[in-house]
Amino acid sequence: MLTHEFEIRKSSVEMERNMTLSECYEEMGADLHEVLRRLKTEERIGKFLKLILTDTNYESLCKALEEKNYEQAFTHIHNLKGLAMNLGLTPLLVPAQELCEELRDGEPERDFKPLLDEVAAAYQKVLGIVERLD
Repeated sequence: MLTHEFEIRKSSVEMERNMTLSECYEEMGADLHEVLRRLKTEERIGKFLKLILTDTNYESLCKALEEKNYEQAFTHIHNLKGLAMNLGLTPLLVPAQELCEELRDGEPERDFKPLLDEVAAAYQKVLGIVERLD
């Protein structure tokens, strides 16, 4: 069962102190300066970044993959990829792009689980860090 296997859990990182936006981006290995160029203010970036905490695309992706609904799975990973791209979350963007391409034409031609593992790990890391954002 994919949702059980790739369940997002809160990391031990949450127990640490809150972080500034700059610290969050640094810990994620993401480029805050590029996002600032596009979105202009740290307040705006923080607002949009916190939306990932309520975004359901990852959970919907796992459900669609369980059901072998590759068209819906593609939609959800494409949305997650767009979120990662717009917020400069490169560590999530890279595996999301790879899984998105694997699902683009429907049923994958190879085992997608290693890619999903990478997406899950990156997503979990991002969530753990964003939860600490001041």
